[in-house]
Amino acid sequence: MSARTTGPALRRVVVATLAIALGGCAWPWSSRTKIPEPAPITAPASASLAWSVALGPAGVNFQPVLAGDSLWAAARDGTVARIDPASGAARWRVKLDRRLIAGAGSDGETVVVAGVDGSLVALDGAGNRRWASPAGAEVVTVPSVALGLVIVRTSDNRVSAFELDSGKRRWTFHRQGPPLVLRQTSAIAIDASSAYVGLPGGRLVALTLDSGALRWEAAVAIPRGANEIERIADVVGMPLVGGREVCAASFQGRIGCFEAATGRTLWVRELSSPSGFDMDADLVVSPDDGGDVHAYSRRGASVWRQDGLRRRELAAPLLMARFVAIGDNTGLVHALQRDDGRIAARLATDGSRIVSAPVAAGGLAVVQTSGGGLYAFRID
Repeated sequence: MSARTTGPALRRVVVATLAIALGGCAWPWSSRTKIPEPAPITAPASASLAWSVALGPAGVNFQPVLAGDSLWAAARDGTVARIDPASGAARWRVKLDRRLIAGAGSDGETVVVAGVDGSLVALDGAGNRRWASPAGAEVVTVPSVALGLVIVRTSDNRVSAFELDSGKRRWTFHRQGPPLVLRQTSAIAIDASSAYVGLPGGRLVALTLDSGALRWEAAVAIPRGANEIERIADVVGMPLVGGREVCAASFQGRIGCFEAATGRTLWVRELSSPSGFDMDADLVVSPDDGGDVHAYSRRGASVWRQDGLRRRELAAPLLMARFVAIGDNTGLVHALQRDDGRIAARLATDGSRIVSAPVAAGGLAVVQTSGGGLYAFRID
């Protein structure tokens, strides 16, 4: 797919830029045309709802996370919950004194969320507040929590690390951003030595954890076009680290993998991803902005393509042992066979948009809907 957007695809992006005054585009697609019915199930699988929890309206920058023995999740009204992933029972549930704009990130002992007032709030494993610190601007990523740090990117395109035990800012990395950016669920990847951050403009940077110094920078996408809308080429979703590689996807750009130590390009493929991707030892899977789902080998060779979910505004996928789970803008979760992409099952939630990837939890796929529900599905 070309990185340049024209015609109907460009019009979808133009509508999305109505949210620019709030700091970015709301969602890469905004077509008002009738959504086609999804392709029929061609490889039937057993799928069922294991449990559901009413949490509260969420949306962009809200995604459950499995850390330690719990699922951690949050909602816009300030609700934060620690949930048993096997049963859906709440181990605790608290309501903060502020509305939230992002959450939740956790290392299994502490959970961190972001307020609409530009603050970060940390709660301990029992739901008690540990600290609250100003982030300096609106947080635009799900907080990443690991190795004693909380790392976020803010609307002024600053990446900041805070000490997990105190909330004290440790370092900040700043890069000038482009005029127009997408607003979509994302996070920052962390390994033993580096934070890998996808930036507006199609850049992927590796920053040292101790100081935030730039280790390397790579081009996931190269902005091109006649105007600022055509030149939107943001890294979307969360970069993923696998072995000695880090991989990333971009809107109106490419998907590819890079050497984690140096940033050297290992492979790239032309793909405009609206929401991100998932990968494991064998596959890299991502939707494109038209609704086709693409699977590549870890060396970048095309494995399959599923075109039966077009114009359904797909979220990032989850790779499971036998299936790929992916949500859409009508609240449906589709299960595709991972070996050939055939549609194996389809499950309904509350009918509201799913904007983030499902999360794997003890053999279940858990999704959070914009309307306020957590749904755990078993797909066999």
